[in-house]
Amino acid sequence: MLRHLEPGPPVDLRNPADVKALLRRIALDVPDTRAWRLEQHRDHHPLIPALLAWRKAERIATTYGYRWLDEHVRHGRLVGNWSSSDGAAGRMTASAGLHNLPAEMRPAVAADPGHVFVRADLGQIEPRVLAAVSGDEALVTATRDDDLYQPVADRLGVERSIAKVAVLGAMYGATTGESAHALRGLERAYPTAMGYLEEIAAQGRAGESILTVGGRLVRMWVDDSIDGDIDRARRVAAARGRFARNAAIQGAAAEFFKMWAVLVRSRGRALDARVVLCLHDELLVHVPEAGAEATVALLHDALAEAAYRWSPHPDVRFLADASVIRRWSEAKD
Repeated sequence: MLRHLEPGPPVDLRNPADVKALLRRIALDVPDTRAWRLEQHRDHHPLIPALLAWRKAERIATTYGYRWLDEHVRHGRLVGNWSSSDGAAGRMTASAGLHNLPAEMRPAVAADPGHVFVRADLGQIEPRVLAAVSGDEALVTATRDDDLYQPVADRLGVERSIAKVAVLGAMYGATTGESAHALRGLERAYPTAMGYLEEIAAQGRAGESILTVGGRLVRMWVDDSIDGDIDRARRVAAARGRFARNAAIQGAAAEFFKMWAVLVRSRGRALDARVVLCLHDELLVHVPEAGAEATVALLHDALAEAAYRWSPHPDVRFLADASVIRRWSEAKD
């Protein structure tokens, strides 16, 4: 990186003061060296992209260096502990950095000789779950499309990108920005789904615990520091409302995903197929190469069974994109 500069005094790239001094040598004076600020000056000098690339590589080396390898890689396998439910959304979580493994390291996750991975990822799971738990017939109809957001966009008369932001914003409590107008349209076009979300949010704002469709209790927090501060009380209530919306949908999606994963694990034994990674809405299954196509079929069959067993509405369509790969890095996001 320093090849882009004339020779000068030593620089500690981990020290912000040294980095600011370094940047002044290329006629760039910035108030701080945060990545988002440096990104704004990427074209100023070749040093900037080189510095950003070094920082990213340095973070990976620090987090996933030799100590990490010694602690978590045994006999050529990455080993981590899994928890079936975290404290918020109820999703599976893992130690050893499995949920945050950088894309640059994914080529190292490779199938054994004579084996492949079958990778499957649930498609647009949150809005499909919303259709299932709310029973909104118009939204249920939209799930029949491979791309749920397109029929929603057509119904609202907006671009697909706006419809997507509006649907996700409704579930996460975002009511401003370019999706605000489309959000009003959602309330008219899908009143049952939006009413369900608002009912959940109202419970959260009131400090009441909520239940996911599977019966998981999600408690709201109490802020004892409010002490008559009306503005703070309103902010806390609004935050609880947003959290409740999110927890109800994410929690239900987590329940559905785990039922799917359990079925794949159980049915896969006949094919010597083993689930080796559960990442958000993604399964990575290790299987002998000869059983790859049968495992793809198994994943889809298990998804249909999970929907039959779990979904409160029988007509909601759930999708999974499945592919056969040899390294995790070959999977398309």
